[in-house]
Amino acid sequence: MMRAALQHPIRFHRDHRLTRSEANAFLDGDLDQDRRRRVQEHTRMCPACARFMASLRRTVSALHDLRDSQSATVTDGILMRLRNEAQPGPPDD
Repeated sequence: MMRAALQHPIRFHRDHRLTRSEANAFLDGDLDQDRRRRVQEHTRMCPACARFMASLRRTVSALHDLRDSQSATVTDGILMRLRNEAQPGPPDD
């Protein structure tokens, strides 16, 4: 019965919108249990949302990689890398 309710077109469309709008909160663990469950169930049934969530996870991971141990934020990490790359190195012989 639960699966039939999830496959109802109106519920599916509502959960599709919910998944897109709450994706960041889902990945951050900021959703209540009911919304988290709805996003998880919808993502298992909807290939488009599964791809979207996977892409968002990769993006968030890449952004975290841009922050280095000396930087408080991603922006600080990017600025530090740009400054380091702009500094001239030793002359080539």
